[in-house]
Amino acid sequence: GAKGATGTGGSGLKLLFVTNSNSDWWNAVERGMSHGGEDFGLAVEMKRNDRETTGQIRLLEDAISRTDVRGVAVSVYEAEAPGIADALRELQRAGKAVITIDSDIAPDAADARRAYIGSNNVHAGEVAGRAAAAIRPGGGKVCVFVGTSSAANARDRKDGFFKGAGDKFIPLEVFDDGGDFARASSNVQTAITKYPDLGVLLGLWSYNATRIAQQVKASPEVRERTSVVTFDLDELAVHDLAAGDIDATVCQNPYEMGYQGVRLLKALIEKDEKAIQEVLPDGKTRDTGVRVIVPHADSPVFKNKEQGDEVITIETMKKWLEQRGLKSS
Repeated sequence: GAKGATGTGGSGLKLLFVTNSNSDWWNAVERGMSHGGEDFGLAVEMKRNDRETTGQIRLLEDAISRTDVRGVAVSVYEAEAPGIADALRELQRAGKAVITIDSDIAPDAADARRAYIGSNNVHAGEVAGRAAAAIRPGGGKVCVFVGTSSAANARDRKDGFFKGAGDKFIPLEVFDDGGDFARASSNVQTAITKYPDLGVLLGLWSYNATRIAQQVKASPEVRERTSVVTFDLDELAVHDLAAGDIDATVCQNPYEMGYQGVRLLKALIEKDEKAIQEVLPDGKTRDTGVRVIVPHADSPVFKNKEQGDEVITIETMKKWLEQRGLKSS
């Protein structure tokens, strides 16, 4: 369901954040958003989309007529969906500031939003690919698991992964689950059964991580011959990493996406050019960065620090989360 989070400001401005799914990962965005609301004196509200393009369009259309909503941030469920781009343009015509966070609209619809805040997902994919190459120098056959492969972040992460991993890694199949957690689990079972020579299980969305880890862990023989590489760190995946059931995850900074999203929307509403430039050095995007989380200090992924990748253990990451009152990232 939708949870509201309200800042202390009495300015009467309200910002709306619309998610692409209802995973735990969004709790960290919501925490950053709430702190941003407090710091910048704005009321903020998060609406969680439930796995469908039509649902996201409906949430966006609902905001068009809301006079209290002055700015909207959205993680686009399906990059190419014309209905989503149309709804964003309608919001702009209604005088509202519109940005994307986490997952962007298709490049040919970039006019539908003012800016994007989030990871550079091609780069994040390359970092994941380099992690896989460090873990499995001999390469392997790869199955990919995701909510919807037509989301911009999914496509970019997958493409980046194979670029970063190199030509010893061969794609077998991409499994879409539509944001259905039960299907996310059964897709992993299907892949394990269908491909006895499967080497790498790659989870592109946050909730895919624990679904892969739990299915693979159930068969020690499968766990022994496969590597598990994922994205994000939801609450369940923290335990999977600590137990060594995920070999590496590429972690974003959702807290920062929420916080900077509020900061940018306020600057856009107030037409504060100096503040806009501080958030958007290039005028269009803010890259909130990624790091690789591994189970222990002797992971082979640590050697990727030589290539500029930030690599830390799950224990170090847990301390970072605790300092910010977070359970996921």
